[in-house]
Amino acid sequence: MTIRTTVLPASAVRDAADTEARGVVSLRAPKHTFTGRTAELAEVRAELARSTGTGAVVLHGLGGVGKTELALQYAHLHRGSYDLIWWIDAAVPGATDAALAAIAEQLSPHWTGTEPSLSARAAWAMAWLQQHDRWLLVHNNVEEPALLGKLLGSLPRGHHLITTRYATRWQSPVRFVGLSVLPRTDSVALIGSWVPLASPEEEWQAGQLAGELGDLPLALEQAGAYMNETVTSVGEYRSSLHEFLDEAALDHADDEQTVAGVWALTLTALAESNPLCVELLHTLAWLDPDGLPRELLASITAGPVRVKTALGLLRAYSMVTLSLEEVAVHRLVQKVLRDRATSEAAALATADGPPPAPRGREAAERLLLAAVYPNGPEEDPDTVQLARLAAHATALSTTDPGIYHLGLGRLFADTALHLSERGQTVRALPLFEAYARQTADGFGTDHPFTLNACGSVATSLMAAGQLEPATDLLEKLVERATRVLGGGDLITLHIRASLAEVHLARGRLQRAEDEFAAAVADSTAHLGPDHPRTLTLRNRLATTYENGHQFDRAIEIYEDLLRHEHGGLVRWEQEYSTPLRLNAATVRNNLAGAYEGAGRSAEAIATYRKALADMVHQVGADHPKVLECLGNLGYALDAAEQGEEASRIYREVAEKRVRILGEDHPDTLLSQSNLAYMLFKMGEPEAGLELCRKTLVQREQILGVLHAATLANRKLLASAYDWTGDLTTATELFETTLRQHREVLGSRHPDTLSTLSGYATCLMRAGDAPSAVPLLEEALAAQEELAEPEGIATMTYRHNLAAALRDTGAFDRSEELFTTVLEQRTRRLGADHPDTLISSGSLARLYQLTGDLDRAVPLYESALSGLTAIFGTDHRTSRTLADYLAEARTG
Repeated sequence: MTIRTTVLPASAVRDAADTEARGVVSLRAPKHTFTGRTAELAEVRAELARSTGTGAVVLHGLGGVGKTELALQYAHLHRGSYDLIWWIDAAVPGATDAALAAIAEQLSPHWTGTEPSLSARAAWAMAWLQQHDRWLLVHNNVEEPALLGKLLGSLPRGHHLITTRYATRWQSPVRFVGLSVLPRTDSVALIGSWVPLASPEEEWQAGQLAGELGDLPLALEQAGAYMNETVTSVGEYRSSLHEFLDEAALDHADDEQTVAGVWALTLTALAESNPLCVELLHTLAWLDPDGLPRELLASITAGPVRVKTALGLLRAYSMVTLSLEEVAVHRLVQKVLRDRATSEAAALATADGPPPAPRGREAAERLLLAAVYPNGPEEDPDTVQLARLAAHATALSTTDPGIYHLGLGRLFADTALHLSERGQTVRALPLFEAYARQTADGFGTDHPFTLNACGSVATSLMAAGQLEPATDLLEKLVERATRVLGGGDLITLHIRASLAEVHLARGRLQRAEDEFAAAVADSTAHLGPDHPRTLTLRNRLATTYENGHQFDRAIEIYEDLLRHEHGGLVRWEQEYSTPLRLNAATVRNNLAGAYEGAGRSAEAIATYRKALADMVHQVGADHPKVLECLGNLGYALDAAEQGEEASRIYREVAEKRVRILGEDHPDTLLSQSNLAYMLFKMGEPEAGLELCRKTLVQREQILGVLHAATLANRKLLASAYDWTGDLTTATELFETTLRQHREVLGSRHPDTLSTLSGYATCLMRAGDAPSAVPLLEEALAAQEELAEPEGIATMTYRHNLAAALRDTGAFDRSEELFTTVLEQRTRRLGADHPDTLISSGSLARLYQLTGDLDRAVPLYESALSGLTAIFGTDHRTSRTLADYLAEARTG
């Protein structure tokens, strides 16, 4: 796999906070026939004006009721009230990120002429929107309220106007404006904007027609366009329409009936005057409703002139919307056309075979395949067209053709890979699902191709955060692959490893261990103990033990793997020739991490240095994996309080990753988080806080709001506010992050427990120790079950609980816990380790509070001497202990 990255010079990045906007508008022109809706426009304005926090209004109603046009009219009417207005076709996968990227390009000349990733531009736009307030985003045709809710929570300062069919499923604080059909007088006026109503009789006929069309604006618009184009009176139109409405009532419900009747009459007229219009419309019904390049339609017929004429006629009948380059069609019209075509095809089915393809479906397939595979589906795709038409391939993938088609399966697979390689996993999911259906139709459900395709679906579900359905699918796939291929087959082992990974992502550490252990056993039995797949599975089992803080078990595996350094393990440069090969430098890097987790800091640092030297020798100092190992070394040095070297390494890694990987690469963002943390420790809290906030915005846009790295960044930001003394903001952010950790990882995942402990200690510093005690009790109990009683995290939670109990006056139990932790840390970490010295100081504080100064003073003196030698006299911990000691000496 080749990953393209864009390197942006630091000097070219403009500060979003300093960038101004004046009259930036991205809207199409409103319809000249718009009528009425004065009260609804005023209501939208009033609701947005009175909103506190996130200013968001949901404009909801039936399809065809005019939500889109009302939103467009509002945006044009109030364009003077905003510095920026931007239209987003929210039903199109990826449209929000594309719109944010376009905002960045519009506002900042830096982005013009460069090729940064879409996610980098989107992150910049998010930062701009978060720091300005005179803007309006119009989210048109929202299909998933929950997904938009995450964006609303991140952008509270401006206004959001949302059009949707859904008045429920909204979890964000939004206001609602319901849009019903037009009042009869407005319906008559809309008809009159298309055809003259010169007499009371004609006005009466228009009122009757409006009633028959249910006062639905979309139907009225299309009826008016028909009458205008064919010079038909309202009375004549009514006479022709009745039979079509009666027929539509048999096949459609609610708002679809009216539209079906209207378009049937229109299509009858079009079929007589220009049959190509009907073919184009049926083809468009299977693709994305917006943004199809007009020139592609020429492949349907013998030349662009005929297509241009047909599109012009469709526009005259108000069946499509045209720009100079693209064509769009209303979603409701598409649905009605697809439903009718599918029904007609099903009626032609016979007992001897499947039904024929619905009308327009094969033309839509040919259109995309001809553009993406100009030399045939057996050859490589045109990657520019593949990217350009991804939304249309996605739309096609959501409807099942019913039969295997080589080209179609290739289109779905290539588009899915294109999107997933760029981190757009949510968009890739329906394409992977469609590809899996194609392989099942072509080769059978148990064929290796199908099992692999279904594995890609599961991986995409997991990457998109849908962990439960991913688990269900992988469990079924493991059973099928084991039955068909055997437990030792590479495909089976790969699927089993994916199942272990999803258990790990859900915080089910024991289940993950069991699956990895079973995969290791099968691989050892069928492929041998030295096979590359066996070694990689053992490595992943060891990292799973690390996740569960079972460091000794992980160390045992890593050390054993290194015995294969001159056998099954390979040199670094061979690693990317096959994903099965594991090199010694990677294992040594992992081993160093396990040493670090076990508190063996000196061994960890030495092992990191050895791994780093091997990597640099093999692939050079700037390889991404070398920078990862160097960052790990910095973290280990930081934990060992070798802050000067750690700070230098953090800065070096961050600078190199920006230059080599780009500003928005996940590894770059990790470096920024580490550097932000180091800024706090080195006495630059404001700079650290700003960098932490910036990195969180980037991670939310690039990785997703609930990605594990985003959650870690949000926890770091909460700690940053705690560090700078803003305990109110820190507490609120910890509470939110804890809820999200529990939602994504479960209540017993180590990351969740770490966040729980951080939240509790923040409450303690805010003076609410009684609320902190039960949270720390929960964290300690869960951690003791997950790992050994003297693990690093276990001792930390025990220490924090002792401090909370001390602050609530539960001195006896607090002393018992402090004494236990001090003894464990002395034995496990050494008497001079910072954590051990902090335990001594905490126990001394307890003695002081209980009046036992004879024991408090010498403990203070010992702890202060050691901490001053490590941190210096100006460190916050040193100063606090010095103050306590002075207080204790004076009685």
